[in-house]
Amino acid sequence: MTAARAAIRDSVVERFWRLARIVKPVRERVTLGELNDHVEREHEARYHFAKQYCVNKSVADIACGTGYGSRILAEVATSVEGYDREALCGNRVLDLEKQSWEKPYDVIVSFETIEHLENPEFFLENAFRTARTLIVSTPIGESRGYNPHHKQVWTLPEFLGILDRWFSYEVFHQHADRVLPKPEGKTRFVIAVCTPK
Repeated sequence: MTAARAAIRDSVVERFWRLARIVKPVRERVTLGELNDHVEREHEARYHFAKQYCVNKSVADIACGTGYGSRILAEVATSVEGYDREALCGNRVLDLEKQSWEKPYDVIVSFETIEHLENPEFFLENAFRTARTLIVSTPIGESRGYNPHHKQVWTLPEFLGILDRWFSYEVFHQHADRVLPKPEGKTRFVIAVCTPK
């Protein structure tokens, strides 16, 4: 396919998703029990997966949203501090596009965040400086325009390429509410458990 044809196709796909979102907007904030749907189960499953890395650790939940994930992690962690761009649950307010956190943590958890950032390298460099372990997730292979809030759309190699500058990592594939070490069919979300190089 020529570059011109690919650009036309991408433009058509983006317009399709823009119109589709008028009818059914994407949910960017999850509150457990609000709709009791697959979106909530996927989000909750990521935090239950992360718990195994947070036992007796100091944890930051970056882009904590309404705080349900912080509460899940607090079941096993020594401490959990939430950060988000809005004050929603007693969290610290932080703009990940412009501001850094300075406090070091044993584990930083950041789910469905990095794709929202214009400059994800700024976030990753800060995590590299302040975390012994970073657990980060993102959608993979999403159609451009599917979610109007996403500034990044990655294939798996592209996502791992951006992590590779600062981290060694182990990748897990999420299928609905299951997190697996190997993909089963098409992977929609990946979770990378990262250690600074």
